[in-house]
Amino acid sequence: MLMVIFGAGASYDSVPSRRPGSNIDPNESKYRLPLANELFDDRPHFVQAMTHFPKCQVIVPYLRKRTEGFSLEGELEKLRSEAERDPERHKQLAAVRFYLQFMLWECEDQWKRVAKGITNYKTLLDQLRHRRKPREQIFLVTFNYDTLLEAALPTVGVEIRGVPDYIANDHYKAFKLHGSVNWTREVETLIINLSKLSGIQVSNQLIDRAADLKIGHKYHWLKDHPIPKLQTLDQDIALFPALAIPVESKVDYECPPEHLDCLLQCIPHVTKLLVIGWRAAEKDFCQLLSSNLQQDVSVLTVAGTSGGADQVIENLQKAGISGQFHPTTKGFTEFVENREGDEFLRS
Repeated sequence: MLMVIFGAGASYDSVPSRRPGSNIDPNESKYRLPLANELFDDRPHFVQAMTHFPKCQVIVPYLRKRTEGFSLEGELEKLRSEAERDPERHKQLAAVRFYLQFMLWECEDQWKRVAKGITNYKTLLDQLRHRRKPREQIFLVTFNYDTLLEAALPTVGVEIRGVPDYIANDHYKAFKLHGSVNWTREVETLIINLSKLSGIQVSNQLIDRAADLKIGHKYHWLKDHPIPKLQTLDQDIALFPALAIPVESKVDYECPPEHLDCLLQCIPHVTKLLVIGWRAAEKDFCQLLSSNLQQDVSVLTVAGTSGGADQVIENLQKAGISGQFHPTTKGFTEFVENREGDEFLRS
């Protein structure tokens, strides 16, 4: 069985006519989905999104610096550890979640308009469909918050209209381990006068109460722009973004337990790994793979540079994953355009 793992580099290089490094209109390039270290860049619409959630503005300078060895995940890890003794850090990190959900939703919406329906995700899934054996299952794992993968899934006959649909298909199962811009979880803590508050007011009240909020395990899938409350016949329910803050050592996954259970059942059957734009820096997931794989695997990496490909392989091997490793310096666009994965998929 094949597992495809997508990282931020896949969505960054998701539109073939707008590959990284190409000479494109700056009014379009500013909406390119960001890499991890770019999530808090000084792009106009990023800064505008921050104004809605003032608590996150305080920590932005930490998250923008570009000193040697800088890692956004490392900086956020440091802030998270400080939250153990500093309640204000809880508010700031909660504001980061709301900011990421709001900003990435709008950024992706504009990037999709640039793409006009043509993405590397769709072409790759078509290549997987073409090569898939009759009873073969394909497992798609993404660490991205955006919904470009979901938009491509109809290519292989999978329609996502709710959270259960990600793992309902017999042939293709998708796992979003760090959550999604269009996922939320219900807040069980009582919010007074919730029905009278605007969306931004609800968000900032949840941010101010972050340290003592009780967030339930019921997930909601949003079709429209992220909303922080759900109106029902009986009551209004506050909603919290279901996406994980990008830190170095993620303790918990931000996905429904049944998704994780399904993934654990799938991993032992994996014989091939196709890694696209993922650095294999999530040590917990690498360890999860290593602990549950039942055999050596064949690994093909799509990293864009030789150094990037070598780093992915090194990280996987450090985690104890063994097998045959095939690095490629191709980016996502070149990989799908030139059908670089045909032989790998055929084998």
